[in-house]
Amino acid sequence: MRVDWPLVGRGGELRLLTGLMRAQAGKSVVLAGTAGVGKTRLLLECLTVAETSGLPTARVAATRSAAHLPFGAFAPLLPPPDPQAVEAVEGQGEFLRRCCAALADRFGGHRFVLCVDDAHLLDHASATLLHHLVVSGLAFVVATVRIGEATPDPVVALWKDGLAERLDLTGLRSEAIEELLGLALEGPIDRAAVARFSLRCQGNVLYLRELVAGALDTQVLVNEGGIWRLTRELIPSDRLVELVETRLSGLTDLERWLLEVVALGEPVGSAELRTLADLSLVEALERHGLVASRVNGRRLEVHLAHPLYGEVLRARLSPLRARSIASSLARAVEGTGARRREDTLRVGTWQLESGEGLRGELMLSAAGVARQRYDFALAERLARAAVDAGVGFEGLFCAAQMAGFQGRVVDAEIELAAIAAGAADDRQRGLVAVTRMDNLQYGLGRSDEALRVGEEAEAQIADSTWRYEIAARRAAILVRTEGPRAAVEAAEPVCREAEGRARAWACLFSVVGLSRMGRLNDVLHIASRGHDAALAATGPPLQWPPEIFASMRCEALMHAGRLQEAEALATDEYRRALDDGSEEMRGVYAWFLSKVLASRGRLHLAAEYGYEGAAVFRQLGRRPFLAHVIGVLAGALAVSGRHNEAAELLAEAEAINMPPDEVYAVETLQARAWLAVAHGDIPQAQAILEEAARRGERTGDLAGQVSALHDLARIGAARDVADRLADAAGSMEGELPPARVRHVVALAANDAGELEQASDDFEGLGCDLFAAEAAASAAVVWRRSGLTRQAAAAERRAGLLAAGCDGAATPALCGIAARAVITSAEHQVARLAAAGRSNKQIADELVLSLRTVENYLHRVYEKLGITGRSELAAALKEHSPPPFSEGGPSANRELVRPRG
Repeated sequence: MRVDWPLVGRGGELRLLTGLMRAQAGKSVVLAGTAGVGKTRLLLECLTVAETSGLPTARVAATRSAAHLPFGAFAPLLPPPDPQAVEAVEGQGEFLRRCCAALADRFGGHRFVLCVDDAHLLDHASATLLHHLVVSGLAFVVATVRIGEATPDPVVALWKDGLAERLDLTGLRSEAIEELLGLALEGPIDRAAVARFSLRCQGNVLYLRELVAGALDTQVLVNEGGIWRLTRELIPSDRLVELVETRLSGLTDLERWLLEVVALGEPVGSAELRTLADLSLVEALERHGLVASRVNGRRLEVHLAHPLYGEVLRARLSPLRARSIASSLARAVEGTGARRREDTLRVGTWQLESGEGLRGELMLSAAGVARQRYDFALAERLARAAVDAGVGFEGLFCAAQMAGFQGRVVDAEIELAAIAAGAADDRQRGLVAVTRMDNLQYGLGRSDEALRVGEEAEAQIADSTWRYEIAARRAAILVRTEGPRAAVEAAEPVCREAEGRARAWACLFSVVGLSRMGRLNDVLHIASRGHDAALAATGPPLQWPPEIFASMRCEALMHAGRLQEAEALATDEYRRALDDGSEEMRGVYAWFLSKVLASRGRLHLAAEYGYEGAAVFRQLGRRPFLAHVIGVLAGALAVSGRHNEAAELLAEAEAINMPPDEVYAVETLQARAWLAVAHGDIPQAQAILEEAARRGERTGDLAGQVSALHDLARIGAARDVADRLADAAGSMEGELPPARVRHVVALAANDAGELEQASDDFEGLGCDLFAAEAAASAAVVWRRSGLTRQAAAAERRAGLLAAGCDGAATPALCGIAARAVITSAEHQVARLAAAGRSNKQIADELVLSLRTVENYLHRVYEKLGITGRSELAAALKEHSPPPFSEGGPSANRELVRPRG
């Protein structure tokens, strides 16, 4: 972490200060704000600007220890005082004149910039001198004062009488905090971590700095994949506790106790507080800025003025005192009616903490509220307390489900299997069966076992509602084991005939399949039906909230080419997940944002979201989803030249050891292909992409098939895949599939005009990477035709588009000029040689004679102006030629065909 944190979020204030400071007669300025808001930092920046501008400057820092000494703060700037003159009123006046004259002499009669920190702590004589310096025009003053502290009258008069502008500084906004943290940590930070830091510090930079330092020291804040993220909850460091305790110093025992009550119960209603303490005491604490009140509906609530006050107070509570306060709060809320739904959770939590008055049904209801707030750990504790209080099946089931939601999927399966053995009716059998199927599928990746659990349950269940639920889960499994087409066929009757939970689940996996099949209109229709069914579902909460349907709408929009809509939708849902505190939904929408941004060519941002999604799914133990997001992330990294990171991630995906997944398998294969491209192994990349295209065709994954065929064309096989791509894309809806076809047909025909039209099409859809590649290919064709002006224009366009693609290193964007003179076969051999293969290895891999390889390399050396193999890697990096011509293998007779 940087020692010197930069000034962020104060650009407007600094510009105002600079303008006033440089003006001949500009007003002075008083910066007012609470402790830690950044007053001193802005003051020091102003001092730096003044010094850089060549203005005479001086700085004064007031302190409590010097507040009883006349002119104590100004002592370093003033001549030694005459003690006898200072004692008399007339003598003080004369001394003021002497001080001003001395300061005028010190700065050669020029108006100087005087920075005064903590002016509210000035002694009266120093405050009077400060006022006189402003009135006389001898100094341009920038002073800081703390809101809520008594300030000397001469300082107050500065803004009261219009001698100075008063700027009230508030805490930094979340956007500024994100920027500041990125600069301080010298790297991007997970947005959820930004939200948690922002919530804790409330814009207070002093608290923020201590929170970050403490998180780094305890390794709560770690760098994973180039992104800083929090691994667990923030805990105030000892230094931060000391800072907060300084703010809380001087409280009476009763005031401290009341703050502890609010800390454990916030927000606490005034009616509840009235049963516990005198409200005049609350009003006094509010005047001191320690608590705040607000009206919520018709209810007056009290909360602590800063979240960190509560964290420190709760951390300092002894277990005995905490139990006593929790018991008092529970009785107070129940005594006033406990009418609100939130009161169920509050009372249940306090009874859990106090260990008194535990009632099973209340604990179970409270667990349900905690579950809906995504506080799975608290929900589990409440559910287990409900079991201890005598609640049987419902408590056991809720506790097991919450264990799975927190990533303890093995524990959840053991508990659920035990509960299943004691299920008493169809509802209990069905509820446990579908939950086990979810846990086995998404937590453990054991699809066959999940299907077996469903079959065994169906044999015991007569209720059609639960049989539909199991059938819906079967569709969810089929989308992974057999692909989109099978899932849509299995889900269709359930979507049509069932209601409630079963319809919601069946619709979800129907739209998963339909989105991969490119049926946008069906996705939008069925997603709406599923969302409505999820909202209307009764009983225990579904595995996924209704917001999950937006992810499938997002993917369908992306495949159709409505990328800006897809990005906006994913961004909105991602922010909702952050606000709701839903880690699982945050992971889902980080994954989909990574997808959309990669499709647009915004590779670095795609990698950021991809790393974030991967971290979330690792933490939650969602191995299938981790494998999915790794596929997207590795592909973005490979295309942007970060192939070492891509290779490490793909190795991790293999180590996850999940069964084959047909729904997103093509994406992972594409990532492996682009990694092969990055290593110069085009034959291997072609083979992988051919496998991906065949897999997509076999399972009904048209989106994957079309994308894989387009990738094949992008690395040189346009003529071989043009017809297949046109056939597959013709079954998809939207504008992106035909744009891909136009691009590939133009590549196959070496048609520069059509390539430029394809570039226009892609740019209009927001696919800047594809647009850049099409323009670059057009430039090559123009140059080969001798039309240098058109070639130059196309190169400029390609460069502008590629500039927004974060260093994308695809064959089409590399070495446009060189591609016009070096043949495809020569490129292929040269790339393998540069990658470290011997001539014999190249000959074996490409099924060539050793002499032919040597001839190819000799011609490459001549055309690139190098003397031998040792210079080849650098020359290829400079020229970066692609391995194939745009027309594909059949466009150049001497192209070497890969084995097999």
